[in-house]
Amino acid sequence: MPYCSNCGAELDEDAKFCPSCGTPVGRPVTRLERRRIEREERRPISTLAIVLIVVFASALIMVAVVFSPLAFRPVDVSESRDVPYQAGVDTLNLDFTADVGRVNVAFEELDGKLVTLDVSIRGRVGVFVTDLYDLTFEPTVVGSVLTLTSEVDILDHVTISDLTAIYDLRIDPSVNASLDVKTNTGGIVMDTQAGVVLNSLSLEVTTGGVEANLATGVVVSGDVSIKSTTGGAELNWIRAVVTKDLRVEVRTTTGGVKVDVEQDDLTHDIDLNAETTTGGVDLVIDIQGNVGARLESSTTTGGINVNRQVGFSGTESPLRSENYPASGNFNITLKTTTGGIIIDATYLR
Repeated sequence: MPYCSNCGAELDEDAKFCPSCGTPVGRPVTRLERRRIEREERRPISTLAIVLIVVFASALIMVAVVFSPLAFRPVDVSESRDVPYQAGVDTLNLDFTADVGRVNVAFEELDGKLVTLDVSIRGRVGVFVTDLYDLTFEPTVVGSVLTLTSEVDILDHVTISDLTAIYDLRIDPSVNASLDVKTNTGGIVMDTQAGVVLNSLSLEVTTGGVEANLATGVVVSGDVSIKSTTGGAELNWIRAVVTKDLRVEVRTTTGGVKVDVEQDDLTHDIDLNAETTTGGVDLVIDIQGNVGARLESSTTTGGINVNRQVGFSGTESPLRSENYPASGNFNITLKTTTGGIIIDATYLR
């Protein structure tokens, strides 16, 4: 049987053209030549193909190594920044932002300093990682006002396992403070002491809890905002000194809201809004003397439970202290869409 000299297809004895590739039929290919063609078709993979396979396999091995547990190394880094004391500076405007980590804000006597920031990051990172984060710390003094802008960003290329990032902000109570503190993932806790003056306060977390503790004797002369998107929001207000009418907001989207108020003297009105979309609202209010209060509560799915009601009139909503309106009042709104509201209200003359 003859074969095509071009493609090796079998030919009829009287064929003038190959039925497969159309090549004119000349001298027919012998069976021996046909076997040679078939051997060439089964020839080994070229050198280039082998090189490409090796490179691809090496890349796969590298990826597996980088993302395996053995490819991480432990890190424990810390860094501190501060603003030295400057005579005549009595006001602080602080804007602090972190993308990941817990922020602790505290007021305490600082020797020769107005503000300090301590950064601590622990965890495990990829073996090839050298730079973990960017830190900006930019103080500016104009007259008696210190403006401090600071930000901590974990770099995008960093893969961190078991991350613990803590940022300790300490503020000398000699300065009247306006605070704007944010973190995306983590939490915020603020503690105060008597004599601290807050011109304004804003604490905000995207994912995590936020807590503000206003101790006895703290002076509040501006609005207060405590917010979280996913996590709890808590305000502990203990006998603060109020210098003007204020708005106080404690809010979260998914999580619980907790507010604890104690007040025995007040000459201004405070509008306090405690709200969540999914979660419960828990209010404890203990007032005395010239302090009045009115509480309005609403929930779409859930109940309103008044655990304790001393010196207040009304059932569930609204509730009013016996002296409302007084010379200074808390006008409180409690709201949740899905969740319950728990109230513990006490007024003593």
